[in-house]
Amino acid sequence: MLRFIHCADLHFDRPFEGLHLIADKAKELPRENEQVLSNIVTLAIEESVDFLLFAGDTFHQNRPTLKTQQQFFQQMERLNEENIPVYMIFGNHDYYEKERYWFDFPANVHLFKEESVQTMTGHTKNGELYAISGFSYLHPQINQKMVNQFPTKQADYHLGMYHGDMTSEHFAPFQLQEMKSKNYDYWALGHIHVPTVLSEEAAILYAGTPQGHTQKEEATGVNLVSIEGGHTTWQEKNVTAVRWKKQEVSLAGIQHQKAVLDEIIATFQTSEKALVKLALNDTKLLPQNWLQENEILELIDYVNDYLINHRFQQLVYQIDVNEEAVTKKVTISADKEDLEHLLAKYQQQGSFTETVNELVSYPLAKQAISWDQLQEEALMQMKQQLKSEFSWRNVDGIKES
Repeated sequence: MLRFIHCADLHFDRPFEGLHLIADKAKELPRENEQVLSNIVTLAIEESVDFLLFAGDTFHQNRPTLKTQQQFFQQMERLNEENIPVYMIFGNHDYYEKERYWFDFPANVHLFKEESVQTMTGHTKNGELYAISGFSYLHPQINQKMVNQFPTKQADYHLGMYHGDMTSEHFAPFQLQEMKSKNYDYWALGHIHVPTVLSEEAAILYAGTPQGHTQKEEATGVNLVSIEGGHTTWQEKNVTAVRWKKQEVSLAGIQHQKAVLDEIIATFQTSEKALVKLALNDTKLLPQNWLQENEILELIDYVNDYLINHRFQQLVYQIDVNEEAVTKKVTISADKEDLEHLLAKYQQQGSFTETVNELVSYPLAKQAISWDQLQEEALMQMKQQLKSEFSWRNVDGIKES
């Protein structure tokens, strides 16, 4: 039996984006990246896996800072102490250049350093042979297909590590059938940040990013994979340190701004590390322009100060107001008799026929349509539309409808 963790697109040193409205309160967020990596390492140790895979873009740039490298290597040493190997390829963001690193990688970290496919082997805790084939980016792009360089299966367990995209010619494009033809037990893919299963039978998967750094990256995680008896299974594991979420707030029945504040605050019941976008709905009873554009920042500040003072860990980074469209009726000043006279005109067969003259000119239409029924239905629809879209008043100002 083989058990391992598939991690990809960690972007360990990437800042959290889209938080310009709360820049002062979001200064500590980059520290959460270190917590995510710690969560991954802890999961590997607790599950006693055979190894950990990093399928590219472990770092957000190809020249990580000295501090970033130190933090990463400290976590790898935790795995080294538990005799858990790490296999690592480099992607288009962190493409490999040896001189960029201040420290030597720990002995348990095995790097794919070539822009051609290499194969590394090892043994599971039970002594079974496994092989891992992969390549790294040495430049920001790889335009050619790489999958053809991969050997066919040649061990008890054979895995492929591949950082690329089927739909982009600049990031090692590939076709599913090409991967399936290698008969591997698992393909650990990187580059796409959303967890995606390309093939269940052949086990070809993007694990997605472990930590979302933008509001679009809500689905996150790593894969805990087991292979036994030629059968591959996996579980998505949540290792995120802070998640992005959208929180709906109904303002139905609320007419005053103070009540809006109370309703927003009431939606926060438990504390969690989350970046929250509030969506304020059902605002039709509130005054027009009840929340100006320049007041949104004030509202965000107020809510976040409340959350901090009451020891909630959430941060609101955006507030959207979903205003209901209000349709205003056009008021027409006319006698009720004028309306009745207008409708009566189109009840006359000649007037109605003239109106639909072009339709009448088609012989098949004459055969398929009952003109009396068509006239009756058209008149009914006209009455309903005139009543719904216009407000009628007599010339003396008395409202009719």
